[in-house]
Amino acid sequence: MSAEEKYRSTLVVEIIAQKAGFDTLSEQLFGSDSHGLYLFVCLGLFIEYAIFDVYNYFVTGKSSFITSPNTLAIPAMTVLGVVGLRYLHHEYASAVVGIGVEDEHMSVDQDVQDEFEGLVSFRLRLGAYVTGLICYYAFVGSVFGAFGLIEIGGLGLVLYAQLVTFPLIIIPVLAELTISYVAIHILVPRRLKKTDMGLFFYDPRNLGGFEPIGELLKHSYYIYTAILLLWFLQTHLPVIFSSVLNSPYPSPDPFFQVILSAFWFVGVVSIGYSMYHVHSLMKSKKEERVSTLEDEIKDIVEDPYDATPTNITDDERYENAQKNLEEVKQTKTYPTTFTMWSQIFLSVLLPQALNMAVQLPQ
Repeated sequence: MSAEEKYRSTLVVEIIAQKAGFDTLSEQLFGSDSHGLYLFVCLGLFIEYAIFDVYNYFVTGKSSFITSPNTLAIPAMTVLGVVGLRYLHHEYASAVVGIGVEDEHMSVDQDVQDEFEGLVSFRLRLGAYVTGLICYYAFVGSVFGAFGLIEIGGLGLVLYAQLVTFPLIIIPVLAELTISYVAIHILVPRRLKKTDMGLFFYDPRNLGGFEPIGELLKHSYYIYTAILLLWFLQTHLPVIFSSVLNSPYPSPDPFFQVILSAFWFVGVVSIGYSMYHVHSLMKSKKEERVSTLEDEIKDIVEDPYDATPTNITDDERYENAQKNLEEVKQTKTYPTTFTMWSQIFLSVLLPQALNMAVQLPQ
């Protein structure tokens, strides 16, 4: 097992795909089982949207993405979700290795190292999946009902969607992505604090070796924002293009904007929380090192308050201390660059700007 594999969890949806035999199919087709999950998701969505949905349009006259293209946002969210989910768990494992949790110079306790194994426990991820299923079926039952769904989509599509794509593909992907996002922004900063690890002051990027953490926080927020935007399109496109789109589903009421704003606010708070706590850790370690070097410089000079060359008792030690101090002072106390901050700022504004710009029917 490689170092990164040690810190990467097997996803719930990967287990479902493996149990369904798609890892074996991937092995036979591509010589590797790594594509089994993508085969499972793509084939499952293809059957619903390219077979049942097209049949609805040409034969039964029921709802179809051909007349309501906004419904394609759901498979788009799912594909983005499964790619993003794998990417984030891989990037988390890479970040843990990259910052040197196992590095002997860090002297991180074994118990603390063990807490980094897996972004979030299987039990919590499974619990999120079950909770997602319960909430989904409760929502569908209360808003549409079984007969209402059949009237809109037809018996075949409804049975396949409610027994296959939603419970085995869409819900596990989005539920696990949600709990993973929360873990990245809440648990990861807390784990870092427990390590009491220092900064890599010779980092050429001047990020103290914490760039992998900054990238993880940033990319997870991008994926969260993209999911929100797709959800916005799925619900709002029929309103924006009401003259050309025909949706069988009821238009979202103004309360929906409140819900979308709440999710946007959660995203902003989460990225703010994680960045602040990582910043606090980096700042404290930087100040600690600066204080140590200041004390060393005071020991080298006879009178710390007399700025004359003859006051320095050891020129070589003094120059080395000053060089070290410059390296430390150049180290930033945020795990991000200005460009990264600009990208995060734009992704923060976009969902809420679109949400407020669209006028929903009263």
